[in-house]
Amino acid sequence: MVPRRPIAIAVALALLAVLSGCTPLSFFIVGGASTATPTATRTAVAEPTPEPTRTPSPSGTPDCVTREITQAGTYTVGDCENLTVSGSGSITVTAGKIGTLTVRGDSLQVYALSIKKVDLQGQLDNIQTSEDLGALVVTGDRNVITCHGLSSTVVVNGNDNTVTADGGFGTVQDNGQRNAISALP
Repeated sequence: MVPRRPIAIAVALALLAVLSGCTPLSFFIVGGASTATPTATRTAVAEPTPEPTRTPSPSGTPDCVTREITQAGTYTVGDCENLTVSGSGSITVTAGKIGTLTVRGDSLQVYALSIKKVDLQGQLDNIQTSEDLGALVVTGDRNVITCHGLSSTVVVNGNDNTVTADGGFGTVQDNGQRNAISALP
């Protein structure tokens, strides 16, 4: 006769080995408690959904005539005749060619291929162009404007602003204090 006790122990060990892949081993130890640490759960947060990126039309017409962006998020805009970005922080816009850019608010970021006219009213805003920047009017403090082309007209009505243009400037009017307006070599 085969002793039942060794068979029961062997079956229990085999069952323990099979189930240990699915469950923490501490559940099978008599008197033991789980050593698993609780994990935090993430609650889904609704993010703004920017409009899809559009390819510029081959006829040379802009992708938008007038567009206003006021909600936090990252946006990609094609060529646009009139673009307004307003609000405070957490708005980043990448665009193609812009006719008129109006920026109203603080800590906003706009990156464009080129801009014909900029009207900036705010603090700590960042505007960059890869090519030319036409007329620029800045009203506010601690803004950074970088043009990797020529800037025809610059008027600064504020303090501690930084305006640079790789291709130089046409006319410059500095009505503030401690503004750094310079052409890069």
